[in-house]
Formats: sequence, structure tokens, C-alpha cells
Amino acid sequence: MHGLFPERIETDRLVFEPMIPETVDPFECYVLVTREDWQGAATEHMPWFRFNRLDRVTAFLEKCERQWADREIARYLMRSKAEDGALVGITGYRPEWNERRAVSEIVLAESYWGREYGLERASVFIELTFESYDLEAYYTTCAAGNDPSRRMIEKYIEKYGGRHEGLLRQHSPRPNGEVTDQHRFTILREEYEAATADRNTLDCDLEWEGVRLEGTFES
Repeated sequence: MHGLFPERIETDRLVFEPMIPETVDPFECYVLVTREDWQGAATEHMPWFRFNRLDRVTAFLEKCERQWADREIARYLMRSKAEDGALVGITGYRPEWNERRAVSEIVLAESYWGREYGLERASVFIELTFESYDLEAYYTTCAAGNDPSRRMIEKYIEKYGGRHEGLLRQHSPRPNGEVTDQHRFTILREEYEAATADRNTLDCDLEWEGVRLEGTFES
């Protein structure tokens, strides 16, 4: 594997595993993405992650591997420690190197909503953006009307001193041709540094090329 992205991330309640063929059982992944609580509300605003055939799951894993190798995006499967390692969702982290910023996304099976897994996951990627990748901004978007995602995003944007930039109209196309309005949220470096000045950051275990970094790091 290429060493730019962590090969494993472990937080208090979650374990992140690279979403590539050599580390993922495609049958286990297929079981997750064909569940009723995945095919419904969980992917209503993220229809790209609605898979209904095993071959499409394996093709997606192969695409994820290419994107990882090209340093475009790191996608991870998320496991819940409280659920004996059960798969609960998919997350992605994409640095935009030329723009000096990064963005992340998440799809969480509806059965696991309300546990703040999304907040725990976002904290890792926000802190990696500024602490490890030396970028200047983190941003994310959610579709207008996606109230659960917006509530989650508002929590971590507030935690790190960012703000809601506004509504981007006719911004993101979907596979069916519909173009959606998207709310955009950002955190700049100076906002992040002010918000974390009095606390530790990267309070998780990270593994790069077999080397595991444990514990907390001072901001």
C-alpha cells in the first residue's frame, strides 16, 4: 500500500479499514450495502453508494484502490467496537492539494444514526487536515433537506470554530440527472488553531505502513 494515507485508524468507538480489495471482504461489504437501512434513508442523498450487485461492489473496491494509489481519495469501511466489529458505514477523505484544502464524506447505515459516529469520524479527518497534511482549510457539504447530516455537520463545525458559508444552488448532479442545492461549511486554519489551542488533538491510533502511532498529540 502507498503510505500517504493511514492504513488503519482507531478511535474510542470506531475502527477504519482501507476500502481496497486486499483488505476488504467483498461479500461482507455487499451485505452492508444491500441492507434495508442502507438502501433507504442512509443513501437517499448519496445514491452513488446504492449497490445491488456483487460485481458492482468489487468494481467500486477496485476504483477505490486506484484512487488511493493516485493519492486522490482515501475511502474506509468503518467498524463499531460496540457491535463486535460490525460494519456500520463508509467514509472518504479527499485532499485537494492545489487548493490547499480537504473534504470528507460519510454514509452511515440508519440503524447507527444518533450515536455521533459521524462526529467522531469527522474529528479525525479535520485534525489530519491541519496537523498532518499542512492544509489551510477543511470543508464539507450536504444536500438541502438532508437535516440529519446538517445537524451532525453543525456540531463539528462549531467544535472547530468554522462556519456555514451558505447554500450553493444547482450545485451537485445526481446519477438520475437531478441537480441538488448544497449547504457548504468550512473551517480555516486560524479558526482550527484557535478552537484547539487548549486541548490535545489526534486522540486516536494511526497506522502508516505498519508503524502504529498511539496516544494524543499536542496541537
